[in-house]
Amino acid sequence: MKDLLYRKEFTVHSYESDFEGRARLTSLLNYLQDAAGDHAAALGWSVLDLWKRGMTWVLSRTHVLVHRYPAWGERVEILTWPSGRHGYFALRDFEAADADGAAVLTGTTSWMILHLQRKQPLKIDDILPVNYLIDKRALEDDFPPLPVLPEGGREAAFPVEMNHLDLNRHVNNAVYVQWALEAAPEEVLRRSRPVEVEVAYRAEAFYGDMIRSRINAFPPGGADAGVVFAHQILNAASGVELTRLKTRWA
Repeated sequence: MKDLLYRKEFTVHSYESDFEGRARLTSLLNYLQDAAGDHAAALGWSVLDLWKRGMTWVLSRTHVLVHRYPAWGERVEILTWPSGRHGYFALRDFEAADADGAAVLTGTTSWMILHLQRKQPLKIDDILPVNYLIDKRALEDDFPPLPVLPEGGREAAFPVEMNHLDLNRHVNNAVYVQWALEAAPEEVLRRSRPVEVEVAYRAEAFYGDMIRSRINAFPPGGADAGVVFAHQILNAASGVELTRLKTRWA
């Protein structure tokens, strides 16, 4: 049986770092995606493998806890494994550690296999071998619905650029997170970082679209106002909700 635990090491580059020399959240998310893609390929279930069968992977949910943001030049090892399945969803979990073995990140994700022509999800058990998982979660989450964005708050607008697109020719999942963070108040962006992020991907965005990134404190006016935010990414023209997020900052 193929190895269901996969490790990959990354070095934080200067271009993956923020204005304080720490890895950006989107850089860490891209490490997770890269390790997941390599492991899927080793197991014979990569995006390219599925394309040959008229299918593809799409990310449905992400929940990540960042314990520490590594600095430029630090090494980060990602450990990932398929952690479960529920109907149309396959779960994949992650642990990240620095060179000393100290925790950097823990996370869990939920994925669907989509029929390329019909754009419909397919049952995981009909495609993947049932024994391709490890019954262990890095982060317990049954992915309940994320909160509806409270009225008011802030808003920013962004165009979808060609470099935002992935192999499926729609916006890469980390870009939605970047759009959500960019709508936060400047004082929050300068003094703190997101230490927890939950994302629900609901629809696709494509080259040429204009998107609206909305944000408000959650709960509005509560004790955690300015620390916990609800987010919503919308297609500016149609009003379709593309992504819903919740972030906690420290």
